[in-house]
Amino acid sequence: MKSSNTDKSKLNALILIGGQSKRMGNDKSILKYHGIPQWKYLYNILDKLVDTVYVSVRPNQKFNFPNLITDKVVGLGPFGAILTALETKPNEAFLVVATDLPFIDKKTIESLIKNRDTSKGATALQAKSKEYPEPLVTIWEPKSLATLQSFYKNKIYKLIQVLKSIPIKKIVVADQIVKNINTEMEYHKVLKKLNLK
Repeated sequence: MKSSNTDKSKLNALILIGGQSKRMGNDKSILKYHGIPQWKYLYNILDKLVDTVYVSVRPNQKFNFPNLITDKVVGLGPFGAILTALETKPNEAFLVVATDLPFIDKKTIESLIKNRDTSKGATALQAKSKEYPEPLVTIWEPKSLATLQSFYKNKIYKLIQVLKSIPIKKIVVADQIVKNINTEMEYHKVLKKLNLK
């Protein structure tokens, strides 16, 4: 069921596909962990749970999708993508999801949305073994924009540092849920693991 609470900002999703995928050697957004390109797998989950799904792309990146948000600031990776999205829709929240997290599933996304705390700057997943949250599976509220802009002005582009500097709600999950995959070897290991399920 889509987000419609009147006491909450409109909740969109932002699927990040603008990375160069240099270590993987292939576009991570089109890798197939679940039988379809990973961006499409995420879209199918998110489309039923949020108001609008957007796809974040870098300038000049060709991608056929109706709701694209193109990075205004180049070369800053996810930081630039999230900053651009929040500046584009400053009164709306974004559930940001990277495409290199193959163990993210509907249950995890539903839990993140259900536990959303709009009184905070963000609601984020955090692996049990980590001391910091995962910024690329996080609901970024409109109130986080000012902090992102301040960090940008001061040339600090680390999203974890942003999350450490604002009030956030953390949702602790198994390490595997937020494990990101960056190389072809890691990709094939995950395929084997998923096939064993």
